[in-house]
Amino acid sequence: MIVQVGKVVQWGRSVYANIQKFIHFQLTVNVAALIINVVAAISSGDVPLNALQFFSRLELVWVNLIMDTLGALALATETPTDHLMHRPPVGRREPLVTNIMWRNLLLQAVYQVSVLLVLNFHGKSLLGPKDDNHDEANKVKDTLIFDAFVLCQVSLLLCVQTTRPSYTDAPPAHYTL
Repeated sequence: MIVQVGKVVQWGRSVYANIQKFIHFQLTVNVAALIINVVAAISSGDVPLNALQFFSRLELVWVNLIMDTLGALALATETPTDHLMHRPPVGRREPLVTNIMWRNLLLQAVYQVSVLLVLNFHGKSLLGPKDDNHDEANKVKDTLIFDAFVLCQVSLLLCVQTTRPSYTDAPPAHYTL
């Protein structure tokens, strides 16, 4: 009977940690997309939030697939591990998004925004188009931005779904960042 209660507690803590990871993933993706679109709207004079200037409708389907479906599957299906039982219980008044999660979220969003804004503003010069076709160069740049955005989300998903004790907790004393 005690073993059963222990397993229930372990699974409950696992579900809580998985929810935290998924929320962290979603918040990071949405903060990065919002900042990118606001900066693009201010700099170019267009309002990209109505159709997301960088992304076509098909690309938005892929972004939603990666953000929602794959993120939920990858983060919500992790099985509990023994280290969860060494964590202290979480009180009712404890925030779901911890200070460490906010720090990581902001650092990862800044990284994504910086990469994508460099590609947005200097993408044509980085690619070095061979011809002077402005429309074709814009399409290639937009494709590069979309691909970089997707790769950033995949790397974020792998970062959040890490094997270290818990991404939402403070690192143990023996773990160096």
